[in-house]
Amino acid sequence: MKLIKSISISLLLALGLPVALPAAYTVKEGKLINQKEVSTLSVQEHYSAALEAYEKKDWRTLIDQSAIVIKNFPATPFAHEARFYLGVGYFNINEYQLANREFSAYLKKQTTPKYFEETIQYKFAIAEKFKEGAKKHLMGWRSLPKWVPANEEAIAIYDEVIAALPHHDVGAQALYGKAQLLLKEDDFLSSIDAYQTLLRRFPGHPLAPEAYLGIVDVYLTQCQSEYPDPDFLDLAHISVRKFGQDFPQDERIVKAQSLLLEMKEVYGSNLYNTGLFFERTNKPQASIIYYSKVVGKYPGTQAANRSQKRLNLLREKLEKVKKKQKAKEVVAPSKGEPVQERQPVIEPVDLVMPTGEPILEPKQTQQSEIPGE
Repeated sequence: MKLIKSISISLLLALGLPVALPAAYTVKEGKLINQKEVSTLSVQEHYSAALEAYEKKDWRTLIDQSAIVIKNFPATPFAHEARFYLGVGYFNINEYQLANREFSAYLKKQTTPKYFEETIQYKFAIAEKFKEGAKKHLMGWRSLPKWVPANEEAIAIYDEVIAALPHHDVGAQALYGKAQLLLKEDDFLSSIDAYQTLLRRFPGHPLAPEAYLGIVDVYLTQCQSEYPDPDFLDLAHISVRKFGQDFPQDERIVKAQSLLLEMKEVYGSNLYNTGLFFERTNKPQASIIYYSKVVGKYPGTQAANRSQKRLNLLREKLEKVKKKQKAKEVVAPSKGEPVQERQPVIEPVDLVMPTGEPILEPKQTQQSEIPGE
């Protein structure tokens, strides 16, 4: 609303029509400006006041004095430097969206800004705040509440930092922060790419072990939220192995192995549940195939322990049935010869594993021919 009112008043002034100005505004050189932004001193004095406020960490005064210099003396060198200080002021009162706007304007004005590296550091800090949940103003207007998530802006800022300082420590931190945020956004492929870029550019950086952990965590999250593709587990295995080769003494390798075991639990549980399904539908031989695969491929998991228990129970039941069948004998009345009860004939039925691999499920049928008749 303030912006609309400001535009309307400016239009009336341009047409030369009389208008009642709000108490906080005045007209200067035909433009409507906030009275707080009207210069009352020379540009050098306002700029000095801004520097003094910066030293005292008086952020409100720093914002006011910097804005006065920018609005009233835009053609002076002081106005360019005031952009940087205005961004610093906004950052320290948690107006991150406005701070980023001013820092971007500062970087665009000169090819070699005086506070280039400091500005990039501030931009990185803004991206971190957005990643942690800081919100933007609705429609970008300061007068409206901060309700809008800023994840896209954070990723864009991370990219600016990475491009500006590709081999600087803050560049490594930006890659790591970007990878984390992309994982939150379920952009798994881009997240892994950011982690791998960090490992290529900064192989000995303190964040490199965290990048290895991050890659395994992405694969774990992906297999939990999507179909557990076996390739994910293979790729996670490779990352854990490379982690151990590059940082053999790092204690975090234990955490990576724990994440890998958690992945195996997902894959093992998937097969275990399939085995339970066949067991409930009275297809014990198919169940045995699935349970055996869990025990063989994912040892050490809870799914493997549960599968082994089911295997033991099924084998005991099948053994009892087999003994009963052997104990049953039928005596033929015509010849007096004992005839053993017929054994089931096994016919193959096609099944498909979750991986698309065909298996054979035994299916029992009964013959009904009695000799001697």
